[in-house]
Amino acid sequence: MQHPGGLPAASIDDAIARMDRIIARCAETGDARGWFAVVYRAVTARVRDGIAEGAFDDGERMEAFDVRFAGLWLDAFDAWDRAAPVSQSWACSFAAAERPGLILQHLLLGMNAHINLDLGLAAAQTCPGPGVVELRDDFERINDVLAELVDAMQDAIGEVSPMARVLDLVGLRLDEAIVSFSLGQARARSWRFAEELACADLAPTLVGERDLAVAGYGARLARPGWAMRCVLPIARWREEPDLARVAGLLRARGADVAL
Repeated sequence: MQHPGGLPAASIDDAIARMDRIIARCAETGDARGWFAVVYRAVTARVRDGIAEGAFDDGERMEAFDVRFAGLWLDAFDAWDRAAPVSQSWACSFAAAERPGLILQHLLLGMNAHINLDLGLAAAQTCPGPGVVELRDDFERINDVLAELVDAMQDAIGEVSPMARVLDLVGLRLDEAIVSFSLGQARARSWRFAEELACADLAPTLVGERDLAVAGYGARLARPGWAMRCVLPIARWREEPDLARVAGLLRARGADVAL
């Protein structure tokens, strides 16, 4: 995993250090890509700790998987800043970060590209061929960590976004308004993609088709239906987009987030 101006990330700690620099920069500049970054940093730290505690079937394999997984996002982040090509899925997320949007929208857009495209791709790269099935249990454990921290992030968002709670009450939660995207569905699709890709002869074609579909999910997250479009301007007006405060709220909920 190579990035401009630095060495390849050889460990999870290297990847986390790079995430810390990104989060600090996003907090300073108001870059909306920071909302996903704080959650993913917490996930990566939790995986690192889980490896040390023997929580995964194969710690060495999990570290290789997690570093590769992180690299797909970190390299895309850098490439976008350099106006270099990125996947359509990440282009959708990063472009939306340059427009007004809800915190929850930016979080879900990052999750969409990360889970629906990158997770399966990293799994297939780590365990190519039929042996990918041996990664299944650890793959699901990463998803469990992500789901837990997304719940914590949504609670933290509720502290700075009063309308987030109102949207829950009136049944217009953004992540439920977009029927094609949910964390449960995304993790199932991601594993099927990992299995297909690990054994595929036409991997570039399969990745391209997957990327196009995931970018389609992202487009609907970025520009939801009419009901949400009516509510979004009010919700954005009531939000306090303070990344440092949300990171602090996540730490109070047990997440390992540095800022």
